[in-house]
Amino acid sequence: MVRGLAVTGSVVGLCLLAVPASAASGGARPAHTSTRTQHSSTRTVRSSTTAGGQSGAGGLPSPSGDCPPQHGIAAPAQTPWAQQALSYSSVWKFTQGRGVKVAVIDSGVDANPQFGNRVIIGPDLAGSDFTGAPDDADCIGHGTSVASIIAAAPMKGVSFAGVAPQATILSIKITDSTSLDTASVAEVPTAIYDAVQMGANVISMSLAVPKSPALQAAVDFALSHNVVVVAAAGNDDGNGTGPFYPAAYHGVLSVGAVGSDGSLASFSDTHTPVTVTAPGVDVTAAWPGTFPDSYNPSDSGTSFATPFVAGVAALVRAYNPRLSAAQVVQRIKATADGAAGPGTGNGMVNPVQAITAVQTTGSLSAGSGTHPGRVSVIRAAAPDRPARLRAMVITAGAFGGAALVIIALIVIPAGRRRRWQPGRTG
Repeated sequence: MVRGLAVTGSVVGLCLLAVPASAASGGARPAHTSTRTQHSSTRTVRSSTTAGGQSGAGGLPSPSGDCPPQHGIAAPAQTPWAQQALSYSSVWKFTQGRGVKVAVIDSGVDANPQFGNRVIIGPDLAGSDFTGAPDDADCIGHGTSVASIIAAAPMKGVSFAGVAPQATILSIKITDSTSLDTASVAEVPTAIYDAVQMGANVISMSLAVPKSPALQAAVDFALSHNVVVVAAAGNDDGNGTGPFYPAAYHGVLSVGAVGSDGSLASFSDTHTPVTVTAPGVDVTAAWPGTFPDSYNPSDSGTSFATPFVAGVAALVRAYNPRLSAAQVVQRIKATADGAAGPGTGNGMVNPVQAITAVQTTGSLSAGSGTHPGRVSVIRAAAPDRPARLRAMVITAGAFGGAALVIIALIVIPAGRRRRWQPGRTG
């Protein structure tokens, strides 16, 4: 089943291809009655069920029986291929994204214990289309999946974990449908402004909308406020409908999707300028439902490649807080694995290199298109303090030894000339 693939006219699609296995095998989704009302573009932040504007497990809304999608299934026993391919857990000893706030502009976020207390329920710009469902419920599962890929923490008995397990998610809901109406399209710039004003360090947008002056202004506002903007390159329906926005705007970290064999996914748009790629085929992520039956092992789309890159941006920002947003983007571009044809940009994102690469020549930079420039980097983790201390001792010893050699070259010949008698004084 294909959903939300292309932009036509003023309709926007979430970059989503797959449905959860349980829904695919469980028959038709329940019918619903729309209760949606028109919302103004000015919002107040919804408070959550706990103090501090955050909500832990069980605090976020769970969809009612009248709110699709059907519940997910248990997480697979094996580590998902995307986690193995990116190996982001190997940099958690350096950074896990603590202190970084990632705004997820999407369909909301459902409860899952892997989020802990790190979800902030932000403005609700959409409400609910489904009778009996809370306004801020994630009734399509998209936002929950995206947020979990960014920030789900490791949990005993669960094979899946997100990229930056200590990052905070700011959920800004803009839709309750995989095909947004024109009112929802208009809410995307508002959501970007809200994210910036609420202190987001990274904005993740797994969506595609028509370009507009309002959208361009909102993206520029975020970039000018030192926010890393990450967006899906879009899913092409085969009719060449790209480029997609906001991914195609200058300064945005645009993400294409690859499969487990490393090749570009057939649906990943090649008309949108792509910065990097990430896993986007049969991706495991959280899904609305009662834990532990709250996972989907078959998400596909550039929507699900995007949060991997947003998570890496969170890791980089936490580890190198002095880097500007533009420098974070450049570092992710420069340390990617290299282009593999049209639509792949600088290649697959490399979390290990993005964190541990050491600059040795010039400034970190990379070209665009299919032939990016490369930088010379040391393919090893940054040394810890004991290692640095040992290096300093060895260096000092080397300088000391060199000094002794120089002294010997001066003193010994002089001593021989004097037949090793004391030198004259006075």
